Amino acid sequence: MTAHDPSTRVDVLLTGCDEEDADTVFHALETAFPQAEPVPGPSAQGAGRPTVWSMSLDPRTHRTGAHPESLHGPVSADLFGSPHEVHEVHAALTDAFAVEDRGAVSGDQEIEVRLRLTALSPA
Repeated sequence: MTAHDPSTRVDVLLTGCDEEDADTVFHALETAFPQAEPVPGPSAQGAGRPTVWSMSLDPRTHRTGAHPESLHGPVSADLFGSPHEVHEVHAALTDAFAVEDRGAVSGDQEIEVRLRLTALSPA
């Protein structure tokens, strides 16, 4: 398998947030997965259309957990990929944010997980 093998990639889509919060989530993922590839700029923006930020990453490059990050508001995150790889990304997000599972849809070899991310409460 190569580093660009699509079966090892996880796509992360963020909605319901401003650019600063999207950058915060992507920074946490880039810390945990050095091979993360954010897609520059939002997509699907326009009147009546939600703004979507996206990133593709290879969870096999997981080197360390992300550190707690601050968010201004909740962020909806959708993770797409094979179950093991999606679990790795979910775990990294749990290190940086309070994560609420909002459901999952399993396919033959892929899973889609919807999460709601908020800032961790102070200890």
